[in-house]
Amino acid sequence: MDPADLDERLDRELGDLPVPGAPRTLLPRVLAATVHRDARAAATGWLTWTLNWRIASVAVLIAIAAAASAFLSAPPRGVSEAAQTAGEVATVVRVLWEVMLQPVATYLFVLGVTLALACALAWAALDAALGGASHR
Repeated sequence: MDPADLDERLDRELGDLPVPGAPRTLLPRVLAATVHRDARAAATGWLTWTLNWRIASVAVLIAIAAAASAFLSAPPRGVSEAAQTAGEVATVVRVLWEVMLQPVATYLFVLGVTLALACALAWAALDAALGGASHR
């Protein structure tokens, strides 16, 4: 059997199948659920939390702020050394990028753009020479 004939037969047989319907009780249940829905339940945000949870969240925020201020006012010696080492590593990476990698990346980018434009030009030339795409 030809694939086109099989495709047409499948379309015809699938079109003859009955359209599945929703249960008769679906619409009344959906309407009842939306009408009787509590407006407060739809609201979201911190002010809708219970009082206990709001107090707990404020306490946690105060604890985090206190820890951050204590840490930032006098960082431990290891953190200072780690920050200095990270700064030195960042400087070395920046120098390597600017001296060795950026010129190569720039040339590769220019080469890529040039090749993409050449391919687009060749595609347009072939499209014009062959009369465009077939619209069967």
